[in-house]
Amino acid sequence: MSARSINLSTELPASVPSVSLPPSPAGASISDATPLSPRSVLAALDTHPDVSAQQLWQLVHSLALTIQTHASQHASQVAGLKNIIADLEENLGQVAERWDSPPEGYVRNDDLVPGFDIRQDGNLVRTRFVRLHTSDPTCVHGLTGNEKPGEGPYSKPVYATPIRGHVPVALPSWFHHMLIGRTAHFEKLRNAALLTNNFGIITDISRYRQDHDVLRQLIQEQEMLSAELELIRERLGLTRGRLEAANAPNLVRQLEWEEDRRAKPVPYTPKQCQGHFANVPPFLTA
Repeated sequence: MSARSINLSTELPASVPSVSLPPSPAGASISDATPLSPRSVLAALDTHPDVSAQQLWQLVHSLALTIQTHASQHASQVAGLKNIIADLEENLGQVAERWDSPPEGYVRNDDLVPGFDIRQDGNLVRTRFVRLHTSDPTCVHGLTGNEKPGEGPYSKPVYATPIRGHVPVALPSWFHHMLIGRTAHFEKLRNAALLTNNFGIITDISRYRQDHDVLRQLIQEQEMLSAELELIRERLGLTRGRLEAANAPNLVRQLEWEEDRRAKPVPYTPKQCQGHFANVPPFLTA
């Protein structure tokens, strides 16, 4: 007896109700058999040990019909489950392909930006996809591919990586001129750097241009301030000369003794320069 039949027989209740044997008319055929469960067949055999050959034939065919029906249903269920599994595997493949594919504008971070790790749920996760920052050309954006809604992208400043064993030399003049020259020349240089996919060089080219522009602006402001300082010094000299020529101190000589009695000259503080004057120290008494 197979394991299947053993399992079915163990499902019998403690007391099985009596089951009447099927009639055995003359000329009975397989089509006359009706499906019977294994439990019913076993109960019929237990209660009717003297079953005839014709009735036993009908019991066997009834049981076979039940098994055939169950087998057909089982095969149909297995086929349905296989179809479901195939659909799930196809969907899983599509999800895995989408997960492994970089989002629009990103590329796989195959050591393009080493050390770009993002903390998620208390763990450091390596960025899978990177791209240049959308607003800061000295940084990059990064994604792990596991972001929850509302998370990312993450940004990180990137710098050119020295080549091991390479002895640095001064930048050639043509390269430096393109770095700080006309915008069209700089854009040509940066576009050529973009083709190398070396994010460190790309960002440092942009960083050098930004810093040089700031330096040039500060130098221009410094030169303007220097010119303004010279103009003010010249005006002070002319005004001082006119006061000296007009002998202005002699007209207010009575104030000389008050100034001489000060403990020390009152310095000009930043607040005084802005119009907030500190209290004048009291005069010393003789």
